[in-house]
Amino acid sequence: MPLRMFGAPTDHAPLEWAWVEEQLSGSDTYWVTPTATPWPHPRPVWGIWAGERLCLSLGSPVIRAALAADPRCTTHLPSGTDVVIVEGEAAAPVSASELIAAYDAKYDWEYALDDYGPFTAIAPLTVSAWRAVGPAGRDGFGQSGRWSFEPELG
Repeated sequence: MPLRMFGAPTDHAPLEWAWVEEQLSGSDTYWVTPTATPWPHPRPVWGIWAGERLCLSLGSPVIRAALAADPRCTTHLPSGTDVVIVEGEAAAPVSASELIAAYDAKYDWEYALDDYGPFTAIAPLTVSAWRAVGPAGRDGFGQSGRWSFEPELG
């Protein structure tokens, strides 16, 4: 599915999905914005990309309650020039030992499931990404892409 920039389909070079997955795997911070909050409030959280879903350590009871009321959310990475935006839905909580081990290795941390609770899995519905060129992206977009996923059932 082509990405539309400023309302029109782009003619930018296509961005490879492998680059997007590399960004999602390597990011230290994920900014998550639940739909159901009274005012959209992005929050930085830690997490991992595993099995085509984001597994986030939300911590915040406000975000957890918002996602329980409405599972839709947007999550984006920190860069304003190498951009990845995930629009998806919170799925079932996950606490598999291999996910915790991957999280601990990534952050040099010891995730305490009893203290922090299970990860919140975000199942992507749409991922949009682009790479800007020039200093601070001033020379426009170099590559772009948009991917759609089937909603998880259940």
